[in-house]
This record gives sequence, structure tokens and C-alpha cells, in this order.
Amino acid sequence: MTGRGFDIMKLPIGIQSFEKIRTDDYYYIDKTYFVKKLVEEGSYYFLSRPRRFGKSLFLDTLRQAFLAKKELFKGLYLYDKWEWDKKYPVIYLDFGEGMIESSDHLKKVIESNLRKISLYYQIELTEELLERRGIELIEKLYKKYQQKVVVLIDEYDKPILDCIEDQRRSETN
Repeated sequence: MTGRGFDIMKLPIGIQSFEKIRTDDYYYIDKTYFVKKLVEEGSYYFLSRPRRFGKSLFLDTLRQAFLAKKELFKGLYLYDKWEWDKKYPVIYLDFGEGMIESSDHLKKVIESNLRKISLYYQIELTEELLERRGIELIEKLYKKYQQKVVVLIDEYDKPILDCIEDQRRSETN
């Protein structure tokens, strides 16, 4: 409490983890209504917003809801409006970290992410072609859990932007 009679909460500047914001007492504006609305209205979405608009935090909020982490939603709109006993397998790919230097590097990043996810869910991937490995993971997750698989991709455009900038640099040299 402060002298004015209210709590001062930390601002989550640059924090894109819903779990961290909720467990470390950061200020959070409840947008979980949109999680419910999004799920009710359809199954495929492309969220295109300007940078620093909260897309990554929203995707992580979706991930935590689909993973049925009910305790994180206490006091929020979604808490008593979600089927918490229904847990979905989630494939979460984030291309926001590091610099993607080439298409070969991008393939290695994708391979690494798919391998990490398959290990987490204890799924063996046998497909040799990277182009088929993601599909294999989805199919095996569905078969193992008998539940729709949620695929969330964050910063999908960053590898493209990284390579465009690299190409521009090499053209000017």
C-alpha cells in the first residue's frame, strides 16, 4: 500500500509471458474475453497488428488457456467461462529470437523447435523431410491425445525481414 491507499503494481514492459505477468504481480489488462470470442468464432486466424501491439502476449495467453492452466486466469473473464478439464496439445513456434541468416539456418531453427516439442510430448518423429515433419507431429499429437492440436506461430515474418535486411546490405556493398 502507498500513502494514497492503493497498490502499485509493476508494469510489464517488454514481458511477453502471460505466466510471468500473472505470477509476479504485474499489471495486466484483461483481454481474455477475446480468447473466448476467438475460439467460439472459428478455427484459423492470422493476427496482423503493428509492432509492440501485444500479439506475442496474446498468443502466450492463448497457449496457457489451451494448456488448461486455470490458476493463471483466476480473477479474469475467462476463469469461469472455459473448459479447464480439456487440455490441448500445443505447438508453439516463435521466430522472434536471434537473427535468421539464411534459408538453411531457418530450416535448422524449425527442425530444432519441432524436435524440442516432440521431446516434450514424448513423440518420435521419423519423417526425413522437414516439409512433412510438422504434419507428422500434428498427426501424432492428435492420435496420442485424441484432441485437436493448437498451432501458434509468433513472429512469423521475422526470418523474412532478417533476410531482406541482409540482402539489402549485400546489394549496397
